Amino acid sequence: PYAAGVTTLTLADRMVEVWYPANPADVDGMEPYSYFIRDELSQTLEDILAALPEQVDPPFVTDAFLEVNASDEGPFPLVLFAHGSPSYRNQSSFLTAHLASWGFVVASVDYLERGLRSILGAAPDPPIDDAELTRMVVMLMDAENQSEGSLLEGIVSTEQIAITGHSAGGGTSIEFGGSPDVVTYIPLSAGIADDSMITLPDAPSLWLTGKTDGIIPATATMTAFEASPAPTRLVLIDDMGHLGPTDICTIGESGGGVIALADAAGLPLPPDFERLGTDGCGEDDVIEEGWPIVRHFVTSQLRWAFGFDEEPLGMSQEIQSEFPEATFDYDESL
Repeated sequence: PYAAGVTTLTLADRMVEVWYPANPADVDGMEPYSYFIRDELSQTLEDILAALPEQVDPPFVTDAFLEVNASDEGPFPLVLFAHGSPSYRNQSSFLTAHLASWGFVVASVDYLERGLRSILGAAPDPPIDDAELTRMVVMLMDAENQSEGSLLEGIVSTEQIAITGHSAGGGTSIEFGGSPDVVTYIPLSAGIADDSMITLPDAPSLWLTGKTDGIIPATATMTAFEASPAPTRLVLIDDMGHLGPTDICTIGESGGGVIALADAAGLPLPPDFERLGTDGCGEDDVIEEGWPIVRHFVTSQLRWAFGFDEEPLGMSQEIQSEFPEATFDYDESL
């Protein structure tokens, strides 16, 4: 029902990207917002990469519109997004902008301690604990909601929140998912080991991953699903790798991506960095074809958890026919 707006806030030594509902008529004639991976790096590295040909770091065109006025139909529920490692706050804009169009405010902070900038040698000092930083984002959003003249004034509800995250950010969603104000947590491309001592939060959960994930095997996601308190749901997407639920592979298809950036600039890469930065980006991997499945199940879980829908809509194997470009397996424990 909405267009997606996007704005960038500052929190301590890092940035927070915020997507929010906007009126479709207000974006007529506007160009959608684009970002560059080099913008997520330190100034020194950014200066090096800015001198390279654009095809090395092509812009990723999102589905959101920069600084457009927010819809006056709020307040809207807050969803937190936690990026993976090594990555950056915009990494899954295909999903975060979509959620804004469905009536959620989505906030994604730079977890610099595991971010792309830190991996390439510019770690934050001092570091901030994951859970502490995530709570700081909630407090920031509450302050923006109450700040006269803020673009987000009056549109953010922080009484109940949800959290989703990819890979290491999925771990953040597990850790933060036990907070009393969290109505659901949704780890993407994440899981736990068979012998894990982690106690999973007693909150509704949705686990979603690709079956060919070479970083965190789908068996680890299945283990987490089986260990989760009910109600919990599981979606396994065929032929999707670790980076399937991100923008990263599609930037790479245009000739850029994290690995191409580092190679072009002559930056030394840590061991396993190339594997982390390319898993799921092959010619035979499901990427954009799987995005509608990711969007659907995450949106359905959120709408149900926040009470918009008495029962989650289309949360079943029967809706496979709606997604002809990719296949998945669905399971649930209610």
